[in-house]
Amino acid sequence: MKRVVLLKSESESVDSYTTLLQAHNFQPIFVPTLEFRFKYLDKLREKLQDPDAFSGIVFTSPRSVEACEEALNEERLKLHEKWGKLHNYCVGEVTHNLIHVALDLNARGKHTGNANNLADFIFENVEGARLQYPFLFPCGNLRQDTLQLKLMDYGYYLDAIEVYETVAHSDLESNLKRALIDDKAEYLAFFSPSGVNYTTAILRKLDVNLANFKLIAIGPSTRKCLESNGFQVYKTAEKPSVEYLVKALLES
Repeated sequence: MKRVVLLKSESESVDSYTTLLQAHNFQPIFVPTLEFRFKYLDKLREKLQDPDAFSGIVFTSPRSVEACEEALNEERLKLHEKWGKLHNYCVGEVTHNLIHVALDLNARGKHTGNANNLADFIFENVEGARLQYPFLFPCGNLRQDTLQLKLMDYGYYLDAIEVYETVAHSDLESNLKRALIDDKAEYLAFFSPSGVNYTTAILRKLDVNLANFKLIAIGPSTRKCLESNGFQVYKTAEKPSVEYLVKALLES
């Protein structure tokens, strides 16, 4: 089997990734890259208790969903049923499923893959309707402005609240050493720009030559980050799912 180092949390869809990759003769090695710390949950809770002030919620990561769940759980609250009648959107299968399980809420757009496509989908989905209120947008400290700016061009607005911050995983260096120790890894799959920045900094410190690996970028923003750091991207998975990752690997 060809060994693929997945620079992502093992807890996210580990079974589906392992099953499908092994079925196509790839051996996955998971290296958790990031850790997340929640903040401003009191402010988030206030907004969640006021659905009449919003047109819906936009989720772009599992952490944004978890922050909402945590904010509500602190006061033993449930998400107000009015949110279910609003325009709620998300990116990615993992985020979509977590919204349903953690918040008992449905959201559209899981297939869009990135912020740019999501903005287009929101515009098409509301059919140009004039929305009186902004979308609530729980997000992290490393968010990019793509979604917010494009929605503004369409005449829609986000009420962004930073509810978590992203830091390097405390065991990232030791886990990378373990994953690469026998020089059998052929592919490195990067899942986010922040993961690229934290991981490549440590690999430079360890004097690991990335030219010895085939770099797979998950999504265009991750590809752009790798290229801006001077690395050659071998293949790009256009959407954050194991099916698109396998497709990119099989094209190699």
